Amino acid sequence: MRRGYLKPWVFGIIAGSMIVLAEAFAGFYPPAAYSFCLTCHTRDLVNTFMNGIFGAHFQTTILARRILMLTSPSVLLGALIAAHGYGEYRRQKSTHPLRYFLYGLVIMTFGILIFGCPTRIVIRTGYGDFFGMVALAGMVFGIWLGTLLIRRRWSRSV
Repeated sequence: MRRGYLKPWVFGIIAGSMIVLAEAFAGFYPPAAYSFCLTCHTRDLVNTFMNGIFGAHFQTTILARRILMLTSPSVLLGALIAAHGYGEYRRQKSTHPLRYFLYGLVIMTFGILIFGCPTRIVIRTGYGDFFGMVALAGMVFGIWLGTLLIRRRWSRSV
C-alpha cells in the first residue's frame, strides 16, 4: 500500500487558502514583490533576532516585523521529516565541504545583493522595475554561461 501523496494542485489550493485566511482574518499582507525565498526569509529571520536580542535596527520586511519568518528552518525540518518518513535519509560524506560552503555563501550573498530570489526578480520585472529587468537579464546570462561551462567540463571528463 502506497503512503498518501499530496498532489501539487492540492497543495496549491491549501497554501492559497491559508494565505487568503491570513490576510482576511489576521491582517498579514506581504509586501509587493515578495515571494518564497530562502535567501530573503533567512535574512529576515537573522535580522529579526539581531534586532530583538541586541537592539539593532537591521532592515526587515513589514511582514517579518509582524510575524517570525520561520520558512528556512521549516523547509529544513520538513525535508528531514519527509526523508525519514520515506526511508531516504542517509548520511553522506561530502567530497569538498569547504568548496560547497563557499559556493552557497556566494550565492546567498548575491541573492541578498540583488534583493531576492529569481521569483521576486520576475515579479519586479512584471511591475516594470528597471532593476528587476537588469537582474533578470543577468540571471538569464548567468544560467546560459553556467550551462556552457558545465557542458564543457563534463565533455572533457568523459
